[in-house]
Parts: sequence; structure tokens; C-alpha cells
Amino acid sequence: MNWLKSLFLSRRRFSDELIKSIQEKFEHFLKILDCNYRVLKIISDMEEKSQGEYLFDMSYIQNSRTEINEGMEQLIAELNILSGDRYRALRDRYREINHELDMLMAGGAAIEKDDYVVPFDMLGRERAFSVGSKNAQLGELKTNLGLPVPDGFAISAWAYKRFVEANYLQEKITDKLSRIDIKSYSDLVAIGNEIRAMVMASEIPSDLSDAIAAAFVELKKRNPSAKIAMRSSAIGEDTLFSFAGQYQSLLNVPPEKALDGYRSIIASKFTPQAIYYYLSHSLAESNLAMSVGCTVMIDAAAAGVIYTRDPVNSESDTILVSSIFGLGKYLVDGTLTPDTFLLSRNDGRIVRSQISTKAVCLRMSPDGGTVEEPVPAERQNLPSLQDAQLKRIAEYALKIENHYRTPQDIEWAIGTNGQIYILQSRPLQILRSKPTTRPVDINLFRQLASGGMTVCPGAGAGPVYKASSASDLAAVPDGSVLMAAHPFPGLITIMEKVSAIVTSVGSLASHMATLAREYRVPTIAGMQNLERFGNGDLVTVDATECVIYADIQNDLVEARKPEFDFFEDIGIFLILRQMLDRIAPLNLIGRGDTVFKPENCRTLHDITRFAHQKAMEEMFSRILRIDNQNYLGVTLKSKIPLKLTIIYIDRDISQMAPKGFITEEQIDSAPMRSFWAGVMKVGWPSAPPPVDFKGFAGVLGTTLSRSEEAGFSENSFAILSRNYMLLSLRMGFHFSTIEAMCSEEISKNYIRMHFKDGGASLDRRIRRIRLITEVLSRVGFECHSRADFLDTVVSYLDCDMIASLLYQLGRVTILTKQLDMALSSDEVTLWYTHDILKKLGIEPQSGETK
Repeated sequence: MNWLKSLFLSRRRFSDELIKSIQEKFEHFLKILDCNYRVLKIISDMEEKSQGEYLFDMSYIQNSRTEINEGMEQLIAELNILSGDRYRALRDRYREINHELDMLMAGGAAIEKDDYVVPFDMLGRERAFSVGSKNAQLGELKTNLGLPVPDGFAISAWAYKRFVEANYLQEKITDKLSRIDIKSYSDLVAIGNEIRAMVMASEIPSDLSDAIAAAFVELKKRNPSAKIAMRSSAIGEDTLFSFAGQYQSLLNVPPEKALDGYRSIIASKFTPQAIYYYLSHSLAESNLAMSVGCTVMIDAAAAGVIYTRDPVNSESDTILVSSIFGLGKYLVDGTLTPDTFLLSRNDGRIVRSQISTKAVCLRMSPDGGTVEEPVPAERQNLPSLQDAQLKRIAEYALKIENHYRTPQDIEWAIGTNGQIYILQSRPLQILRSKPTTRPVDINLFRQLASGGMTVCPGAGAGPVYKASSASDLAAVPDGSVLMAAHPFPGLITIMEKVSAIVTSVGSLASHMATLAREYRVPTIAGMQNLERFGNGDLVTVDATECVIYADIQNDLVEARKPEFDFFEDIGIFLILRQMLDRIAPLNLIGRGDTVFKPENCRTLHDITRFAHQKAMEEMFSRILRIDNQNYLGVTLKSKIPLKLTIIYIDRDISQMAPKGFITEEQIDSAPMRSFWAGVMKVGWPSAPPPVDFKGFAGVLGTTLSRSEEAGFSENSFAILSRNYMLLSLRMGFHFSTIEAMCSEEISKNYIRMHFKDGGASLDRRIRRIRLITEVLSRVGFECHSRADFLDTVVSYLDCDMIASLLYQLGRVTILTKQLDMALSSDEVTLWYTHDILKKLGIEPQSGETK
């Protein structure tokens, strides 16, 4: 008897080890479902935020991405554990998509090793995270569009990293910035001065300085008489975050001062306005590496900015060109009010023009740098551009917009030789107007001033505060109306404090204008006679109509608020939208072998879909290959004459079934209970369907031609937990495998069935597959069939719906048992299809025969 006891114990140990193995696999499978659920929940929340009903900031986007990344990495790791590392390619695809997402975030990607200097001829927009967007786009325009761009090169972000690390600057910078109160202008000034002094005192490593010097030598060889311009091109600049005017540009730099110029541009990351900009957008300074563009200096006869859409009136279908004589700096910094031209986007004709008085211009100095010169009196009120030049600039602009497929903000210059050059291109932020639903009777208000141009629409009210320089900004009261003769550096630091801004000089195309639209501050530029106002005067600024009224007119302020969609086209909002384009869409829908591959995953949602699908397949394939089923589980005692072994993977079955069986009432698995209820509703057929001679012959032929295969799939079994079911049914000559999850978390729920074979000839088995496909499709399943094989699935439904579909699937399973033998023709198949649909309570669709 000892040998019998030994055999029993051996089998028990084998059973325990096998169940433990299944449980371990199931744990990995559940982790995959949990990761999938967490990631999809975050994606859903991001999509909700993108609709504009909720406020959010960069911290929300960054935190959401961090949570998604944690979930995606665990998801892919668990899938590879479950599959034996079969899906390493999925990890690579995830990293590629994640890199694309990094490129949308200002400084989101780690700095990758690169050359210290890179010629524009070797650049394209894909290099933005190496040389900054400004440099990358110039390379793109030059090499891929063939547009006239000044010759030059970029000093890369990798070079910046070398400079910072060689001087041990990052930890010191981070520490100082952590102590700033960005609402305190004096804090911004003091800390900024400390960091800039630290940067300017730092040495440029010899390998870096040698590379920069060599690049300048090569540039001078190609352009012997050329002067040099050096411009910031920080990571994140000129993207959906404009950083307009926040960093330094140096014009007409003598070669011997190039290294000092490089240091100076790096130091410009730490001006009060620059610090305020990135900290107010919750951007980490350490991610914003400073690349620098070095180009041949254009001795400009005229320069300016072109918007391929009117930023405050996008429905006008016009191009807005702003221009002045000489270098464009006086335009973008607001020193001069430029000429403005509105051109038709359709035919290039001038729709409207406004010529300003341009008393001075900025020109290159023979000794380096720039010098202000008077414009001859007879030219001051002449257009700064000729019609032919306007048309040519507009053609270039539309070509650029078409290439990027979004409106553009473009800086350009015309040399003294008449050649047009593109100096910069970045996305243009548009304010899309909405009709106001709150009319206000303005006749009740006392008008104090009018004129100028709308820079950012809306209205604001409060006491007047007049400022003439950055030193006045520390005392700006909250809610005040700031008035200034012209824009000046530092205004950005008070944009979240003031209710409106009004300047005597300026335009739609200045850096201040770009920032005012970005921060949504109602702003008027070019309004004259502001000296009539005194500090403390209570006024209401209607920037939409370019009027100032006496006193606080709250009704007007409220009426102007909905004039534009607050979230539409804000930089942060656009970033979320563009990120969701690479996160949320589901493109990987079909499960065919030619489509369902890692390389076809275009979004993170595609990757979760792929991982979820492959995890289910791994559970199928692994468990169905188990042998020696007799050592596992207990038998289901049922009125249905089907031998069914049940294995529970979340409890000790010996306590539930000490006698080796459980009853139908003891089924403690939500999906199994629902499926079996459907089986019991129909009951075991008392007789098979009517079979003709060919059907009987087909069964006989099938029986004789098939060899019996050993294996677990020869008998029926169910692997269960409270929320999970893997059911393998052998019913006559056909096999079906049904897997289901039924939980409170919708994203984890699914049903999948494989159906194969039968006792009849192939043509009849195919007809049964067509019948089941039609029935299950009408119930709500997604079905894919090939010959006598059916793969059907449904997912992302609530628990009640999953239970209902499992109940119907149980009924269909019994209703189609051995039905293949009776399907002698398509007509018979159609009749049975309608009969089963009727039994399920589903009416035939329009046009079908009842």
C-alpha cells in the first residue's frame, strides 16, 4: 500500500505545483489588466481636460505623463514576463512614441550626445531637441523647402551641457531658483543677477571653444565679408511656448567677441522675465538647454514679421505683414509702430494698409553692434515695402504654413541687395472669436480715449498704474491697468497681475503682443495721449473695440469674457491636444497577423490594446498546453451531461469541495455563473438536429480520419477566480475556448471566444461559423473567422453587460451544438440563424427574411 500512498502524494504535489504555476501566470495577467486600466483612466482624464471645461497647468500634463509612463513600462514588462520576453519590439516602439511626446514638451527629452556645432545644412526639424526649435526650423526651411535662409551653424544643447557640467553650475542654479518667489519682482532681479554673474565668470572648456572658433572660421571662409548674428535657440523656445523676447540676440558680433557672446546668451536664461516665463509655466529650467544660432548678419533695408493668419481675427482669411526700415529689432521690442499690411490669402492683393511714421531705424555699426540712425524726413511716411516684395514674402509665408500645416509667425529681412531672407518661423497662436451673448449698452459709459489696435481682445478694469521701465514693476498693484509709452523688458512678470495693458507705441507683431495673447491679457497698442491719465484713475479698457471708459464697468468686462474660447489655441492647451494625438487614438483595431504587430502601434493606446490582446492569447496558449488534467481541480455536478473539471486559482478548492465535486449553486465565479446560466436556460438537447445522409457521412468520415490527440483540451475544464473565467469546452467534435473578466473596472472587462472544428464536412462547419458570426455580431461581439475557425471578442463594458453577453453566449453554445451536421445549404443556415435570433429575442434586421 505504500506505493499507492506514494503515488497519491506525488500526484498531489504535481497538482499543487501546477496550480501554483497557473496562479503565478494569472498574477502577471492581472497586473497587465491593472496597468491597462490605470493608463486608460489617465488618458480619459486628459481627454476630458482637453475639452476646455477644466483648468490645468503644465504640472498636470507632466504628472499625467509620468503616471502613464510608469503604467506603460510595467505593462510591457509584465507582458514580456508572461510571454518569455517575446515582445521586446513593443518596448522599442513605446520608446519611439515616448520620444515624440518628449519633443512636444519644452525640454522634456534628455540631452542626447551630439556635435558641439552643427551646420544649418545638416539640420531639419527633427533635430529640435538637439539645437532648439529656432535653429532646427531654419535648417528645415533651408534644406527641405529651399527657402532663402542666412548661412550659419548651431551650437548644440550638448555643448551647453558640456559648459554647465564643466563649471558645476546646475546644482547651484537649481538651488538659487528654488528660493525665488516669482510674484516678487525684486526676487527675480536679485536671483537672476547672481546666476548671470556666475555664468559670465565661468570658463568655456577648451574643446568647446575650439569647436566654436573653428565653425566661425569655416563660416567666414564661405562668406568673407560677412558679419555675424548670434541668437538664442533654447530647447522649448519657438514651440507652442513662444518664449518671445525672453532670451538674448546679439547683432553684428565681431569674431573676437563670439565666445563672450555665447556666454552672454546662456546668461540670458536668467533675466527676471525669462525666469518668470518658464517658472510660471511650471517648466523646469534644467530641461531648457540653451542652443545658440550663429548666422551671417543681414544688413537689412527693411525687416519685419508676417503672420499667416490675423491672430485676433482668424476668420478674415488674410495675411498680416508688419514692417519697418532697417533691422527688425525696433519692431519686435516695441520701439516703433510698424507699417501694417493685410493681404488676401487667396490672391495676394493688398486688402488694407496702414503706414506709420518711422522717424528712426536701426542699422549695423561698422565697429560691431548696431546704431540708431534717423530716417530722412521725406521717407519717414513712405511704405517700408514695395508691392512686389509684399507678394513675394506672402508666397514664402504660405509655403511655410503649408509645410507645417499650421499658421506661422515668421520673422524676415530684406537685405540692401533686395534679397529676402527668412530669419525665424514658429507656430502662431490664434484667438478664435465667439459671438458674445451678453450685449451691453455702451452709451451709458463715459468714453475717455480711443484708437490704437487690438493686441489681445477682452476687457479689464482697475486703477491706472503708469510704468516707464522695469524698475517700476515691483510696485504694480494686483488688478491694475498698466499704461506705458512703449513695451520694455520685464512686462511679462506682471501679466498675471494686471487686468489690462495699454501702450502708446507697438503693434500686433511685437514680443509683448505675443506674450499678452499667450497670457490672455486684454491689450491695446498704439493708443495716443495716454498722458491724460494719472495713477489711480479708475478705468475700464475695452481692448476688443480699442476704447477706454471711465470707472469700473463690470458688465462690459463680463460681456467681453466669452468673446474668444479661453482655451482654444493657448500654448499649454495645444500641447495637451497634440500630445493626445500620440496617446489617445486607437488605430490598432483588427487582430489579423499582418496588422497586429508592435511596429503598427502608432499611439500609446495602440500599445495598451496590443498588450491586452497578447496577454489574453498568452493565457490561452499557456493554460491550454497543460497535460495531466486529472490531477487538478474538482468536477462540476450538473444536470448537463458534460464532464467539466474546475480549477480555482484564488482559493483552496479542497475546502469548497471535500468530496471532489461542486454543484451548480456553488459556482463562485461571476463570469462562469452567467455563462452557465445561459447553458442551463437552453438545457442539453434531447436529440441532435435533423441530419441528412451527407451530414451523417461527414460525421463518420471525420471520426475515421481524425486521430485522437492526448492533451488537456480533450476534456472540458474551467480555470476560475471570482472575476475571471477560462473555459475550454469539448462538445462532440468541436472545441470552444471562452475567456472572460467581469469586474467593477470597465477597462479590465472582456469576453473572448475561440471556436474550432465540428463533426460534419468542412462546408457545413464553415456554414456554422457563418451562423455563429452573424448571431454574435448582432449581440455585440467583434468577430473574425477563417474557414471553420472563429475568433470573437468584446471588451470595455460594465459588469452587468458582460454578464448579459456571457448569458447569451451560453445559450448560443448549446443552440449550435452539433448544428453543423444539419446545415446542408445556405438556405437552411439562414433559417437556423433567424430561429436562433428569435430565441434570443433579437428581431431580424430590415431586409432580412423572417
